[in-house]
Amino acid sequence: MRPSKAIKKRNWAFIAYPDSLPENWFDVLSQTGLPCAISPLHNNDKNPNGELKKPHYHVLLSFNGP
Repeated sequence: MRPSKAIKKRNWAFIAYPDSLPENWFDVLSQTGLPCAISPLHNNDKNPNGELKKPHYHVLLSFNGP
């Protein structure tokens, strides 16, 4: 296994919550020019106990290099 400082990635995925995003978040992301994929708003997902999860987006960013 390589030491963590040697691990480099070009693709990053994260979850974004609408209540934590600025209103113009999509425009800001678009202006970076990075290839990206954004899911539709997930507002009906449920936890194993049946409670609704907090609404969120899945976001994937792809950089040119590591």
